[in-house]
Amino acid sequence: MKTKVQLLVDDDFVEEFMNSLPKDKVSIIELDFQANQDKLKKALQEYQDDSDSFVPYFKSMKNISAWFNEKRA
Repeated sequence: MKTKVQLLVDDDFVEEFMNSLPKDKVSIIELDFQANQDKLKKALQEYQDDSDSFVPYFKSMKNISAWFNEKRA
């Protein structure tokens, strides 16, 4: 069983605090969340810079499906 705990830690102490935690017992999810936030910001910026090249999800899935069907034939 795992329990989620949210902590507020001063910026100047975060790295030292994270290094003091046992790696086999604690998972830091904030780092993954930040990485995903950065990817989302990048994708949003790319869309804002060139929205004409954006392919909506369902259209891209149709394109992939058509490509698979073509490869199978």
